[in-house]
Amino acid sequence: MTEFVFTIFESISWPTALIIGFFLLLLHGIFLTPPSELSLAGIGLYATLYEWFFFPALFATTAGNIIGCIILFKLSRHYSEWISQFIMSSRFRYVNYLLQKARKDFHKYDQLFVLYGRFIPNIRSVISIPAGFSNMPLSTYVLYSTIGCLVWSLVWISVGYFAGQPLLVIIETHQTLALALLILTIIGVIVHRYHILRTRDLTSGHG
Repeated sequence: MTEFVFTIFESISWPTALIIGFFLLLLHGIFLTPPSELSLAGIGLYATLYEWFFFPALFATTAGNIIGCIILFKLSRHYSEWISQFIMSSRFRYVNYLLQKARKDFHKYDQLFVLYGRFIPNIRSVISIPAGFSNMPLSTYVLYSTIGCLVWSLVWISVGYFAGQPLLVIIETHQTLALALLILTIIGVIVHRYHILRTRDLTSGHG
């Protein structure tokens, strides 16, 4: 598996890798997917081929993420009613749950939540929406988001850079165990989300 992964990586030029990293995080900033952790860790793993690539990758992914977040922020500001109706009526109930939680925390902690909320998995993805709904100045939003996105990229690129190869070796050596852990993780995520949504529905029903 390790050789297969790096064979693929070696077929990708470093400018292409930077572009891929930029657009993956841009898409995450706008559409909340793909997961930023996996994208950044993959870029970090690629950086083990070229050590100097670490900081250009950090810059490219942070820039992509910030631009995506600004786009979602602006859309939320100008189309707040449409976005609210879409999310409330959509089947992405977990996204709706995250948004409601982010809106509650944003009102509780005010604009500073944009900064430290960027370090909360899942919640960090939807912060741009309540920020856009509010009267938060764009300059403040960009400043807080830049700091948060930069640190987030630094952490997860470092994970891929320092732990990626050893993790691939472990997975390759213990494939059955790795597969079992993956399945258990997926089941755990599904059960966790179901429990949250069910608890929320019961609470809403009693309210």
